[in-house]
Amino acid sequence: MKTLFPAASACFVVAFVASVGLAESSLEATAERAGKNISEQPLSLSSASADPVSSAKPKQTELSVAPMHHVTYPEDRPSWIETEPDLQSPVHRWVVTTSGAETMEQCEAELEVLKPAAVALYIKETTGWVCDDAVLDERWIEDELVDRRYVGTLQMGDRQLHEIAVELTFDADSRKRIRRAMNNSVVGERLRAMAGLFALALVGLCCTGGVLGVFSRRYTS
Repeated sequence: MKTLFPAASACFVVAFVASVGLAESSLEATAERAGKNISEQPLSLSSASADPVSSAKPKQTELSVAPMHHVTYPEDRPSWIETEPDLQSPVHRWVVTTSGAETMEQCEAELEVLKPAAVALYIKETTGWVCDDAVLDERWIEDELVDRRYVGTLQMGDRQLHEIAVELTFDADSRKRIRRAMNNSVVGERLRAMAGLFALALVGLCCTGGVLGVFSRRYTS
């Protein structure tokens, strides 16, 4: 009886240890399965939630109205308006174009400012001379330099605007007139410079004469 009790106790301990190990292994297996399920679950959720998000995005639609600054010109607009200034041909050409304006009166007012400014810039580019306003005669520009003129409309966004374009031409006679005006201006500046020097010299002589008169009176007295 004494030997049977220790043997039974030993069997009980072995069975208890085995049950504990089996429980731990089952717990580890359960934890591994739970971890796999957790790691796989966001993927399925993200893939499932991707479709509603993508389907919820608004589709891009084409604009039914032109952008605010988009400019459309009519088909009958002449091509010479887009040409660059020509300073190499026998007759020089320079195009002046107004910006889009609400009324034709605004275009005319802008053109009256642009024409003399373009002539002054042409003179500066071809001769290097900065002319004065007296050379930029409005009648001469309109009668002798303006060759072609265009009056039309353009579409900027949903607005219809007006524009005017003129082509300035500088032939041999016009360039001779500009050269003559430049030479006269240079001569006039030289004459004015000489007159200024003469006036300074005259003032210097008067001052020198006065000083000499004072000294001469002192020495004679």
